[in-house]
Amino acid sequence: MNAAFLCLGGNMGNRLRLIEEASELIAQNCGSIVRRSSIYETAAWGHSSPNNYLNQVIEIKTNLNAEQLLKKMLAIEMACGRVRSGKGYSNRTMDIDLLFFNDAIHSSKNLELPHPRLHLRKFVLVPLNECWKNKLHPVLKKTMAGLLKNCKDNLEVQLYNRPLKPLYICIEGNIGSGKTTLAKALSKKNGAVFLPELFEENPLLPLFYGEPNTYAFPLEYSFLLSRFDQLQKALKQANGIVVSDFSIYKCLWFAGVNLAPGEFRLFKQHFAALSNLLPAPDLIVHLKTDTQNLKKNILKRGRTYETAIKDSYLKRVSLAYNKGFNELKQKHILEFEIKNYHAGTEDEIIKSIKKYLKEFFGEQC
Repeated sequence: MNAAFLCLGGNMGNRLRLIEEASELIAQNCGSIVRRSSIYETAAWGHSSPNNYLNQVIEIKTNLNAEQLLKKMLAIEMACGRVRSGKGYSNRTMDIDLLFFNDAIHSSKNLELPHPRLHLRKFVLVPLNECWKNKLHPVLKKTMAGLLKNCKDNLEVQLYNRPLKPLYICIEGNIGSGKTTLAKALSKKNGAVFLPELFEENPLLPLFYGEPNTYAFPLEYSFLLSRFDQLQKALKQANGIVVSDFSIYKCLWFAGVNLAPGEFRLFKQHFAALSNLLPAPDLIVHLKTDTQNLKKNILKRGRTYETAIKDSYLKRVSLAYNKGFNELKQKHILEFEIKNYHAGTEDEIIKSIKKYLKEFFGEQC
């Protein structure tokens, strides 16, 4: 595996979101992100502009060689809206510079390594010094700390105070898939806010299992209002990580199973109006297992009204979930197919989730 250091930056559009999008595309197409610096804000370097830049340095591990990586970086710049004018320094949505590739020293028409101007730029040296201050420049034979100390660049580099926004994670799956158990465990290990669904407080639920045709619409509508209210309040107040054992989308998926066509059309209109007022989850974890496992887990938790749930109903819900996830416009979805539940199931899944969070959302996860 090769170690590459990239500097991401831009001063147009939603600067923070574009850095996040570029990082996501790098992780998907170039290699795994090992570490990332904080984000810094500076005035334009090399040209005058009223728009300040945001910059971040990331370290990745990649199987690509330097030339292949450069091509991927250029494609990601274009995907983030970069238009090259060919007239030197200018405003841009996204600029990605390859700073180091291992300790390679290389010079060609398209690529020079290390980056020939990194030692002249404080907006590069400050984030490098934050996370890799002892890294040695293979040509200049000085550490990043030493280069920063001797840098004559007068550009002021300030830590960017990003708007506080909770990292919102949903655990989803069919009845009895283990959502709540996993959500509780993940919350505990991340020091996160756990947001449980308040379904047991709904008096319509036992009535629905007894007479589904009579109580389906009032049940689904009450769940929609309850889940919306719960999520809206929790996400407004939180500033860390929030883990819920439900998403607003399950309202639509269960309604599609339980409601008659006319009722479902009406429900969809109300669902669209309310769901658009909520932030989309940053990550949805989908737990998938077979009907036999679902039935076992349902029996274990001993809710009397759930004993009437039929295998055919669980299969219909599973199909609705699979269809719903296929249609969902959501970037970050992790699916886990669970063949059998055992003592280490939650730990294994949490380990995979934490690795994914670190790769796409940073070291604080």
